[in-house]
Amino acid sequence: MTPLTLASIGVLPRLLQLVVGLLGLVFSIKGRARGVSGLMVGAFVVMLVTTAAGVVWQFVSLNAASWSASSHLTADEIQLIFLGVGLPLDAAAVLSWLLVALAVVRSGRRPSPGFASPAYPAPAQAGYPSPASGYSQPGPGGPAPQPRPGSGMPNS
Repeated sequence: MTPLTLASIGVLPRLLQLVVGLLGLVFSIKGRARGVSGLMVGAFVVMLVTTAAGVVWQFVSLNAASWSASSHLTADEIQLIFLGVGLPLDAAAVLSWLLVALAVVRSGRRPSPGFASPAYPAPAQAGYPSPASGYSQPGPGGPAPQPRPGSGMPNS
């Protein structure tokens, strides 16, 4: 097998990671209205940039043998180049996972006092009675509202 074929096969998992990252980015942007953290969006952006740079670097590094012949680079200098590219790519990957962890930790917080929570009913609006003021809320198949005592309507 040629080095290009081997590199193409080696890139397949990263391409799959790019597809999953794009889907995650789209869903996290759409989920912003439902409370998805901006940290999660940032994490997906960093992941996508890092993965794309890794794919590009994998194909660029195929020419490492020609670098030593044409540029008169030693093996130590080539290793230094690989280290210089690999460290920032790994640091960016760690940063993206750190952003994911921070987004998950922050999503576990309770909502601020100014927002209604689904566990607690919202307060009544001015001029309207509270739903718990004596009438039951009719629902599908639920009981019909009963009149209040003393409202002038006969009880059945």
